[in-house]
Amino acid sequence: MSLSEAFTALKTQAAIDAKTPIVAHFEYEADRLGTQSLSVAGLYVDVSKQSWSDAGFQAALKLFEAADLPAARERMWTGQAINVSENRAVLHVALRDSDGENARLRGAEITADVKTARDAMKAYADGIRSGQIVGATGKPFKTILHIGIGGSDLGPRLVWQALTPLKPQIDIRFVANVDGSELALNTADLDPAETLVIAVSKTFTTQETLANFLAAREWLIAGLGEEAASKHLAAVSAAPAKTSAYGIPEDRVFGFKDWVGGRYSLWSAVSLSVIIAAGYDVYERLLAGAYEMDQHFLTAPFEKNAPLLLAAAQVFNRIGLDRPSRAVIPYAHRLRRLAAFLQQLEMESNGKRTDGYGQLLPTKTCPVVFGDEGTNAQHAFFQMLHQSEDIVPLELIAVKSNPEAPLDMQQKLLSNVIAQGEAFMVGKSLQTAEAECHAAGFDAEKTAIIAPQKVCPGNKPSTLVLLEALTPETLGALLALYEHKTFAEGIVMGLNSFDQWGVELGKTLANAVLEDITGTSIKAHDPSTTAAISKVK
Repeated sequence: MSLSEAFTALKTQAAIDAKTPIVAHFEYEADRLGTQSLSVAGLYVDVSKQSWSDAGFQAALKLFEAADLPAARERMWTGQAINVSENRAVLHVALRDSDGENARLRGAEITADVKTARDAMKAYADGIRSGQIVGATGKPFKTILHIGIGGSDLGPRLVWQALTPLKPQIDIRFVANVDGSELALNTADLDPAETLVIAVSKTFTTQETLANFLAAREWLIAGLGEEAASKHLAAVSAAPAKTSAYGIPEDRVFGFKDWVGGRYSLWSAVSLSVIIAAGYDVYERLLAGAYEMDQHFLTAPFEKNAPLLLAAAQVFNRIGLDRPSRAVIPYAHRLRRLAAFLQQLEMESNGKRTDGYGQLLPTKTCPVVFGDEGTNAQHAFFQMLHQSEDIVPLELIAVKSNPEAPLDMQQKLLSNVIAQGEAFMVGKSLQTAEAECHAAGFDAEKTAIIAPQKVCPGNKPSTLVLLEALTPETLGALLALYEHKTFAEGIVMGLNSFDQWGVELGKTLANAVLEDITGTSIKAHDPSTTAAISKVK
């Protein structure tokens, strides 16, 4: 079956499945839960509350076969240049692999690159944590100011929030926005003598990162003097030759290769801040969890492959049923930035309209990804999700065991996430709403007004991802799960998930507008843009 035929079959089956309530599929399919759920790497994944029948589920999985996903997977794993527009390999998985596997699959150069980077990070992190590496005044570092944006911020920030000790030896403050208030707020109570500034930029040309780094360096100089400040600077970049111009000592520049994409870079030296603050052993455990998911993705059959279950659900909803958005709700405060992380991972990777060779794609691609932590989100946008005619598929993510939480609070949290999945599926009928009104003592006239307002149509799909506990291993597995999901979707859609040309347009225009704002004249723009520039001048 060709890919176009597989898409046609998917859309045909999706149209049929949409006529049957999700809950009814459980009556017709005796082993629905058994065939549409699995446990791997400390994660339980259940897609049985999706809108598909078993036939729809199989139609979605057939897309991966038609797109020859195994061959694409092999090309990525062996370091072929699958980022065709930039002629680059995509090898973030190599950062999680053993030296032996790197040598077997990718050669001596990749093996040496990965090992050298790991050894350098471990030595530096161990030196700071032990007190052998200190600031200019001899004080140990108590805070790291991590300066980056995009993939240089979202991944490390998510990992640190997820794994921060309750009383960390070293804390991390993240600064991403070029709005100077973020830097000011994060440095207001810090002592420069106890602060390490780490600038993280793949190219070391990113406007926001350089602006924040230069301002942070001035803050250090003001507190310590210029010569002393250099002992409080470090950098992470795939372009280390550019860092020396900013006064960063060569032995404090940690590199990574251009085969590590920005949104996949948390596995590299981009997470140096976390490695220092949490300890190298935590980083190793994070890699181990991701590696376990990598091996599962490589070896599990399609119908029992966790990343493909999530990808199949998204393709079914987005392409089969033209649902343009998806909500990601982590019922875990420590995972509160997960939706923001996935926005970049998925929307920057797959939010495209052409294939890797510039041809318009025949299908819809990435949905809008949004979300917030539960249960907070229930008191915000869940009203729309439950009662709007629009159907927004959800991913509900929870952690089974939390030693930081009293048992009764954890039980309340888990009861909410489970109940929401049920509520979205079964809804509330008019008959039930009328019975509630009668039980409340409403007369017939008031019941006729209120009952329809309480109706929730239901039949809204959700996926549950349940972590046994939030550990470095399960976090690594969770993030790798979504990476492979995104990759698989890109292969089916026929696009290059590893470039981001749409990011460049705004950057280019911002530089031109900056010249207008700081200069003496304004170049030609549309009237609205010219007026805005005039206002800020």
